[in-house]
Amino acid sequence: MTNVKTLLLTRPMAQSRALVKEIETKFPDKAICLISPMMAITPIGDLPEPSKYQAILFTSVNGVQAFADLGGNHGKCFCVGNRTVQAAQAAGLNAVSANGAAVELVALVERDIDPVDGPILYVRGEHTAGDVAENLIAQGFTVDQAVLYTQQECELTDAARDALAQGAVQGLPLYSPLSARRFVDIMAKNPGLPTQNLVALCISQNVAAELRHLTFGRIEIAAKPNGAAMLELIGQFLR
Repeated sequence: MTNVKTLLLTRPMAQSRALVKEIETKFPDKAICLISPMMAITPIGDLPEPSKYQAILFTSVNGVQAFADLGGNHGKCFCVGNRTVQAAQAAGLNAVSANGAAVELVALVERDIDPVDGPILYVRGEHTAGDVAENLIAQGFTVDQAVLYTQQECELTDAARDALAQGAVQGLPLYSPLSARRFVDIMAKNPGLPTQNLVALCISQNVAAELRHLTFGRIEIAAKPNGAAMLELIGQFLR
């Protein structure tokens, strides 16, 4: 293989493996994918009775999985993007995609439902971004939040650390501000690991902003804050 680039995938294991399949399908023989999750998803909390809510909000596949694992299997829901919609539909939910980020999700909810028709359930992790609940409450919605999973920190694998030390990693896809902050923290603990040869591939400007204290070869941002645009950005990088 020629012109093959190594990508360091730091999403939780399930999402990283799914991303590997997409990359191998769309860009065969273009990438070596090195998986080293920076976070592990651990279920916590209890699921409120979904039937009391007019709609359920999900900002990640992890939220859908936690909801389904606790017995949630019906209801109208709004999802931040298409991957989350696919997971929700597989769980038996009537799902609509905002095809974007938190801002687009809030706008979709405001357009499609009325606050007077009942409360909303926002299923999320311990750490979240985008102020979804706060923005909807400001628009008159009643929003209950169910924290159903936590993102436990993971250290780099030995293989990932060695590859970074040798300058053998070229691309770093980052899908959330939390992931970016976690990478910055890891680099602070490993000051000998170079980042100057890395290209950070960020899903949004908010993610890129978290990297301001690190030096990268360059930082690139997806055209839209969703998985499809990120895959396109990765493809452009691999060409």
